[in-house]
Order: sequence, then C-alpha cells, then structure tokens
Amino acid sequence: MIRAIIFDCFGVLTVDVWPEFVASLPLEQQAEASALNRVYDAGHLSRDEFGRAMQDLTGKQPRYVEDLLSNELHKNADLLALIKELKSAYKIGLISNIGTNWVLEHFLTTEEQALFDTFVFSFEAGLVKPDERIYRLASERLGEPLSACVMIDDFERNCQGATDCGMQAIVYQNLTQMRSELNKLLSL
Repeated sequence: MIRAIIFDCFGVLTVDVWPEFVASLPLEQQAEASALNRVYDAGHLSRDEFGRAMQDLTGKQPRYVEDLLSNELHKNADLLALIKELKSAYKIGLISNIGTNWVLEHFLTTEEQALFDTFVFSFEAGLVKPDERIYRLASERLGEPLSACVMIDDFERNCQGATDCGMQAIVYQNLTQMRSELNKLLSL
C-alpha cells in the first residue's frame, strides 16, 4: 500500500532547459557535461568551478551556463494542484539533483513548500539519483518503508534506482499519463 509519493523537481515540477542544452552539444561532449553537472549537483564543485569546467568543455561563458541552470522555469501548476489534493491522504516528498538551495529560495512559494513533508537535495545529501541511498534517505525522512513509497521522475534511470531499492516508480511523461499510472498504484 502506497503511503508516500515522492516527486522529482526538474522535468516534473518544472520545464527543464538543461537537458536540451546538453543534447545540443557534440556527442563527445554530452557525457562529460552530464558528468560535470552530477559532480556539481552532489556539491563537489562550486558554482565557479563548474562554470569554468563547462567553459573549458563547451566554450560557453560561465554566465551562460549559470543562466541555463537558474533559468526561470515554469511551474507545473496542474501538478502542484494535484499534490495539494494528494496531501490530505499521503506523505509528499521531493528529491532533486541540484547544486544549490534554489528550489526553496527562489522556486517554490512558502505555501507550495508546505505541500511537502520533506525535501532531499543532492548537494546537501552528497548523493545524486539514481544512487539508492538518496531514496532510502527520503523514505527515512518520510517515516515510511521503501515499499510504501512511489517515486515520480522524468528519467528512466532514476526510476530504476528507486525500484532497485524497493520503491514503486513512474517515469513522468506528462500529467495525464502520470496521473493514470499513479491512480493504478494507489488503488492496489
């Protein structure tokens, strides 16, 4: 029985431009750009170090890369409304691979933050999805066993990491698809 629902931020609660930028790079740079971003998200590079490394890799100015990462993203207002409905019956969490506290400081309003029972940010945990330990941490903070949690993420590998440690998972494609799959899981 599902008692906790955990959401990803970028690509689920937001529209994310970073993957589009990485996909626009030459193939030989894509993997390295993604790897640098993961190291930054885990808190092992400062913003300046990350910007310089990306400039060395892509030739793009650090400010350009920073603007991509902090671009004003559009909130998925319909999903936030659904979370508000779910909050009355389920514990709600958020796990995000992110290198700063941007989600709380700039993205979610105080009212929106109150919809979540816990936030697990990679830069604070020193872990990034799909490392199983980040899912275990969210489960512990929510006070629910892994088997009672479902992770909703737009990346298959992150959902696989969640299922590998005992959670259910839904690969987010759009709200209609996610809601349908979630309703099936919640009715079990």
